[in-house]
Amino acid sequence: MVFSKFARIILDRCFIKQPRLRRAVTKFIEGEKPTTIQLFGSSFLINPSREHGYLRAARRSQDTSLFRDEAGVMVSLALILTPGDTFVDVGANVGFFVVTLARAQRFMKNLRFYAFEPNPDTCSRLRANVVNLDVEIVEAALSDRTGHVDFVEGAVSHVFTAANHAQSYHLRQNTITVPCLRLNEFPISGDSIILKIDVEGQELEVLRGCEGLFRAGRIKVVYLDGYDSAEVVDFLSSWDFVFYDGRRLVPQDKPGFSLLAIKRPVAN
Repeated sequence: MVFSKFARIILDRCFIKQPRLRRAVTKFIEGEKPTTIQLFGSSFLINPSREHGYLRAARRSQDTSLFRDEAGVMVSLALILTPGDTFVDVGANVGFFVVTLARAQRFMKNLRFYAFEPNPDTCSRLRANVVNLDVEIVEAALSDRTGHVDFVEGAVSHVFTAANHAQSYHLRQNTITVPCLRLNEFPISGDSIILKIDVEGQELEVLRGCEGLFRAGRIKVVYLDGYDSAEVVDFLSSWDFVFYDGRRLVPQDKPGFSLLAIKRPVAN
């Protein structure tokens, strides 16, 4: 820790604050040929020497899915969020999405936030993370039925999934029974719902449990962090949703892994 702090001081004094040396070294290593990078779901044309910080950030973002994938989706959802919306986070984990977006309550009127997380251990940290925000936490899984379902753990919390969807990276012997319900049966407020779903293979069951909300026209956006069944696309198409890449907000004829479905506007 002390050595790391000392090294940063030396780097700052001997390199960062030596602009001629810094420019020469960076130009020698990176060159000055314009290049395109990806950050937060957008493309940027940069000079690798003059905008070296952005180049480093883009490279580092490729090493973790949080910055490579989820940060771009977060930007997309923030752009879609409007006063009066209800954000429902299904498979909230520790609250990266719901906590970040709920900050908008400070300046945007009548926003509502719900977070569903079935893992009791993870949910305890989720509750701690929303303590200063107006977010309703529900410790349950969502499905197309009401009752209980067996879940299995993995090495990390975000792969917690129903036992019938277990794969090789799950600890099949680590099973826990959790309550499940249909979103139709939960008292969700608001008629303009943004539904984010990250449930490790149970996407279709969650959507079927929301059918009443689709029928009532209350869901305007669905984001899915991956999906196992092609029936997911058929289901959303049947309710007149159009598809975008969740990271880049570009239209998609063939929806991919990061699926953002937006309700088609009603023609006047």
